[in-house]
Amino acid sequence: MPARRSTAAGTSRNSGSETSPGSEDPAYKLKRKKNNEAVQRTREKTRKSAEERKERIEKLKVENIMLTQQIKSEKSHISTLRKLIIKGRTNEDQDRLIDEILNNSDYGNNHNTDVDDNEENDDVADTK
Repeated sequence: MPARRSTAAGTSRNSGSETSPGSEDPAYKLKRKKNNEAVQRTREKTRKSAEERKERIEKLKVENIMLTQQIKSEKSHISTLRKLIIKGRTNEDQDRLIDEILNNSDYGNNHNTDVDDNEENDDVADTK
């Protein structure tokens, strides 16, 4: 196995080079300065990109929660309408309830959609 060259011998060969780290050459200093600036720009761009991704993730999480709530509300509307259809009888309260569900997407969030309450109203209407 050949003997290793000393590091001093390696640097002495490159001492005339423009890119030598020990060089006081203004061109080398300018090149290093530009490289350092480029590295800083790249790192800043990466940080900014990561922050934008985090913000987007947070917005999507909030949107996902809202959509999940909307799905839950719509399922409640469907359940209420299904119960009314199965029941087969109609009255003014049921017609009003159906109109509210079909015309107001916030109905499930603000009202009780339990059909059993309306059945009590039917019993009262039937006795009149």
